[in-house]
Amino acid sequence: MPKQPIDQLITQWIYQDYFQYKDRPPKGNITGIYAKALLDVAGADGVLTDAERKWVLGYAATRGVKQEELDALKQYKIGSEDTTAVFNNDSKLKIAEHFQAELIYDGFRAASADGALKTREIDSISALAKKLGMTDEKFQELLELYRQEEEHRQKRIELLFPKTYAEAIKAIDTHYGR
Repeated sequence: MPKQPIDQLITQWIYQDYFQYKDRPPKGNITGIYAKALLDVAGADGVLTDAERKWVLGYAATRGVKQEELDALKQYKIGSEDTTAVFNNDSKLKIAEHFQAELIYDGFRAASADGALKTREIDSISALAKKLGMTDEKFQELLELYRQEEEHRQKRIELLFPKTYAEAIKAIDTHYGR
């Protein structure tokens, strides 16, 4: 296997693991556009916490967003652009057809990065989803999927690390003298 830059290897692994997609990531700056819109979804309630921005930046990095775009995302002010317009059903753009549901789903994940998905965040994301032309039924399906996956993730962590992952790392570090 020829050597690949680590970023490319990470991005390929994420796409394979998360989407079961073995081909190349989307061309151009689609992922950067998506990440900027994701910041606006996460901050739909008017508040984008440092934890939410950090989650979006990390997610964008694993999805192959270039450093220059990541630097711009670090400075992006929510609501300063209409970043979600391309995800509106009325736009008739393929990005809306194929990525609108993922944007709302990932918006839940990003908005909860600071500890919990709050009611005002759900309400704000719901309003945005309606603005994009998403049905309430689809929105509720995505919200339920997010909740089920979050519950499953917590169960997995508790089963694998009953003393918490932090305690496992601390014990390993202590054992190996780090």
